[in-house]
Amino acid sequence: MTLTFGSKGAGMGLPAAAALAAMLMLGTGSGAMAQAAGPSTTPPPAAAPQAATPQPAPPADGPYVFSAPPSAQANRVYSVNVRNGEVNACQFERPEGSVVGITKCFPRDSSANAGGTGDYDIVSTRYSGETGIFRVNTQTGQMSVCYVRDMPKEGGGVEPSVVCTALAR
Repeated sequence: MTLTFGSKGAGMGLPAAAALAAMLMLGTGSGAMAQAAGPSTTPPPAAAPQAATPQPAPPADGPYVFSAPPSAQANRVYSVNVRNGEVNACQFERPEGSVVGITKCFPRDSSANAGGTGDYDIVSTRYSGETGIFRVNTQTGQMSVCYVRDMPKEGGGVEPSVVCTALAR
């Protein structure tokens, strides 16, 4: 389609050109142009099917849920991998003489490592002295208690680690 503005030729007059310009600024597309130019004998083009936007795959090591135990003395936060039940725990500490604190994360005992595939979550009790959390598998109903405990180190001494009881129902 050739558009000619003004009164000469077979183009659109000024009112039609103004309407077309307004439609183009509003982004109303080619169907609106055909209406402004008059009836058309060709049907409007069929809308192309829109392909579904592929969603990125979630990371293999997540997602996680987070929760703090109910104890007023614990400044600890636990995380559970919702797919495999792996449990982590971190807490805030401010070393003596330091103005800025640090996030201290504890190593995991093998009992807190990834388990079977499932749908895991964290549940906290209302027991005000509790410093651990429950790791629950919502598909099987199994649960275990996870907490930080001083564990013997190879070669002597102890190291605080995240430990979990065996899954039970």
